[in-house]
Amino acid sequence: MKRKILLTATFLFVLMVVLPRLSFAFYLLDDKLRVKGSIYEFSIIGTNIDHKVKHYRDTNLGLMRTKATLELLYKGWECQDSMLNVFGFFKYWYEATPDIDKKYRKAIDPELRRKFQTSRYDQDDWINELYVDYYRGPWNIRAGKQIVFWSEVELTRTIDQINQLDLRHSTPGIDPWDEIKMGLWMFRGFYNSHLPGQLIFEGIWIPGDFEPVRTPTEGTFMGDPPAPDLGHKPTYGGQNAAIEKTWNRSRPAVSLRNSSFAARVRGNSEVFLFKTAYLLDWTLSYYHGMNNTPVARHGTIGFASQYNLNPNTLNGYMDTNALSRVFGFKRPKVPSRLWEYKFEDMFGASLQTYVPSLKGVLRGEFLYELGRPESTINPKEDVASYQKSITGTAREDVVNVGVTYDRPIPVGFLRSPSMQWLGSNGTIDASFGWNEQWKRGDVKMYHSTFGEGQKIQTAFNITARTGLRNNELTPVFRAFWNTRKWGYYVLALAYSPGAHVRAEFGYMAFFAHNVWDSNEAHAKGKDQVYLKLGYEF
Repeated sequence: MKRKILLTATFLFVLMVVLPRLSFAFYLLDDKLRVKGSIYEFSIIGTNIDHKVKHYRDTNLGLMRTKATLELLYKGWECQDSMLNVFGFFKYWYEATPDIDKKYRKAIDPELRRKFQTSRYDQDDWINELYVDYYRGPWNIRAGKQIVFWSEVELTRTIDQINQLDLRHSTPGIDPWDEIKMGLWMFRGFYNSHLPGQLIFEGIWIPGDFEPVRTPTEGTFMGDPPAPDLGHKPTYGGQNAAIEKTWNRSRPAVSLRNSSFAARVRGNSEVFLFKTAYLLDWTLSYYHGMNNTPVARHGTIGFASQYNLNPNTLNGYMDTNALSRVFGFKRPKVPSRLWEYKFEDMFGASLQTYVPSLKGVLRGEFLYELGRPESTINPKEDVASYQKSITGTAREDVVNVGVTYDRPIPVGFLRSPSMQWLGSNGTIDASFGWNEQWKRGDVKMYHSTFGEGQKIQTAFNITARTGLRNNELTPVFRAFWNTRKWGYYVLALAYSPGAHVRAEFGYMAFFAHNVWDSNEAHAKGKDQVYLKLGYEF
């Protein structure tokens, strides 16, 4: 293992020293094939590891991931009003922390660890995007694995729900969206009309491909620790690992009856308000697809029943699993088909425009989730919400609203003669966001962004950055705050000396008044310093 780490470090050193002396991107096949790519080393060191997980760690190392990407664009043909291209974006990574820290390795379920360490959670994970892109007149048809961007905000998603996220290694704002999103095999078409407003019609058919959201793996730095060791030697296999396994086993098969559909129209309109002209960029969208997390198939999954040893329920599995560690008998098999993924309908709209009086761009997004599937709980049980028995499933409607305001803020002292040595552009690019969610219906749900009894979620975010040394250095500040008193903030410095070498050093802190308010609040205590070193060509 030491040899593997040494070879990786040597390779990165050669990459950083030798490659910058070579040319930038390159072309092959008579300039028909454009080749781009990158290789990054991303490391995390925990700065606030809780004493409860100390026996699952030999070091404070939280991540040591080597990641490579390759982007290919092949220009097939171009004649008159038709053109055909092939685009591919491929990625590979290896996460070495479990190889370096033996206790860390033992804390992760072996099946989940293999999927966590390499880009093989699914057989096609190494393919981020791969599609044929055909243009003819006003038509554009794309067939293959794709990532859809329906939003232009930085840290949160409202209408942008088609591709789910892989959050096991990183978070939005640190890794780019196109590397956190998981591609889906689909047919996608655009029609550029000559109707008033320059309307663009878009349609998507996903013939049975589905990716559920991937949350941090139990036992890893960003995941929850395994179950308590009951006074014995710590082992892997807590409740969250069991849930992830049963979710995987309940994943729907690739079938036409599991197809998802989406449609969107985009246009531009000029309106006058108080004698001021505003050019509005707007969209209307519809998406029929599966919710990213499953619901219980039956009302038999009791989390509060301490003596239910029926392995056909999740609680029964957990009880017998815990006893197996105490008395040494064989672990029960992980039950399957406890959960199912259900479809829901989403209606969205967005609007953005430059507002002269605000000297910035104002964008609003709206999403109405019709019939979001949820697991219900027994409100009469006198235990915490996460321990209550699941009683069945229900449907509820959820309203999502997001507003962002982006503007460059001139800062006088950055342009003063005494500060010329900074090489500043004299402005701070700022983005302010507000997000709101309202639940309509029963609030006694189990798996939800909301805590028990909550009907409203309110959150704010801010991003601010500026360029120094002629944009060679970029200080960045990001923060996210939910009014339920949980969130995070990031202080980072990015270094880009030219077109190839990239580096970023940052500190990220998480806070939460009550970690059970939401899944995201569980990140409390994951404070970290991180370092990204990379080369792009």
